[in-house]
Amino acid sequence: MLDARIFLPTARRTLFQLVACISAFTFAQVEHSEAQSPTRALQGLFCNASQQIDDALGHMRKGLSPREAVGLVNHDQVVCTFVDKLHYVVDRPVVIQEIQGSLPLYKYEGTLVAVIVGSAVRPVEPAVRIFFAIPERLDHAPIVGRA
Repeated sequence: MLDARIFLPTARRTLFQLVACISAFTFAQVEHSEAQSPTRALQGLFCNASQQIDDALGHMRKGLSPREAVGLVNHDQVVCTFVDKLHYVVDRPVVIQEIQGSLPLYKYEGTLVAVIVGSAVRPVEPAVRIFFAIPERLDHAPIVGRA
């Protein structure tokens, strides 16, 4: 079977690889003692601000890998990370934007409450407001903003 990605232009192929990579990740529900709603164990592109997500995605649309794009956004200080070897546990994620395109993504805002490394759950204290982008629309995540 032919891989359609070889026929895509470089920028589009890189974005396709990002979405395919993120799509392969597991989205598990994790209990969090302070939250009434379930939290999510996620992998993907995480940043301190919504605009930083947009900046990283812009670099990826130009053909950079997720790691290269994050490196450019992190030029002055570390504000973004591409999480693919561990999971971030996010409480109460909300959709703030659906990013249209040939490979649509959802941009979320939530609260980072823990990191899962292997089977160990490491709490993040104090919890941190965080933004992230993934191709899936999470169940029970309300839509706010420009979505």
